[in-house]
Amino acid sequence: MLVLATTLGVRTALVAAGLVGLVVALPILWVRDLDGGTAARAAGRRAGPERGRQRAVFTPALLALTVFFAFLSLSSSGITNFSVVALMSAYGLPLSAANLALSAYLTASAFGVLSGGFVADRTRRHGQVAAAGFAVNAVIILLIGTIGFPPLVLVAAMGTAGFLSGMIMPSRDMLVRAAAPTGAIGRAFGIVSIGLSTGGMIGPMLFGWIMDRGAPHWVFGASVIFMLLTVAFALIGDRRSANRRRLLVSPIGSTSR
Repeated sequence: MLVLATTLGVRTALVAAGLVGLVVALPILWVRDLDGGTAARAAGRRAGPERGRQRAVFTPALLALTVFFAFLSLSSSGITNFSVVALMSAYGLPLSAANLALSAYLTASAFGVLSGGFVADRTRRHGQVAAAGFAVNAVIILLIGTIGFPPLVLVAAMGTAGFLSGMIMPSRDMLVRAAAPTGAIGRAFGIVSIGLSTGGMIGPMLFGWIMDRGAPHWVFGASVIFMLLTVAFALIGDRRSANRRRLLVSPIGSTSR
């Protein structure tokens, strides 16, 4: 996008981004046709029992995860949207170096998601995985915001932070699946996505206000605070999901005895 904006103009770059959206829509339509029959059969089997469960979707676990998603969105918003201008303002980095650091963050995040999928398949402690990833991430971002790094070390640090932020994404989604009532996974993701949207709405205003106050270091500082809050709510959501699993299993165990 930076290359398109600088060579062909901002409008052309925006048009190109819109065209990519149309390309992305094609495989989504194709997948919808493939799983339509299965989804319809599953919906038919669940129709009866689910009428009585619809009121139970707003559980404490899902509400905690909604807040978790909001803090997650706030923590990532500062890095992805304002780290370049903050690095330039705080440390006098050239645009190319600051943009390279952000590119390393975003690229490593994609590989982190892939690796996180393997991690999520091998554990049920998804909340602890998410908490550990964000805790280490908070330390890295804190160091970037307080002491700074030379350009090459900065790129490596941002890449590591991006990898960790991507790695927790599958575990994040597994937390939602574990907390969702039976047959209500779609509604559960809809509820927690409110947190993502809320964080996405507040983040630009908050970090823009920070930059307007001439405090670029606090772009990273505020992100660290939100990361630590994300750690806390990840552990809360994991504990509530574990309690729910025990409640579901205990009647079966008591019956067998």
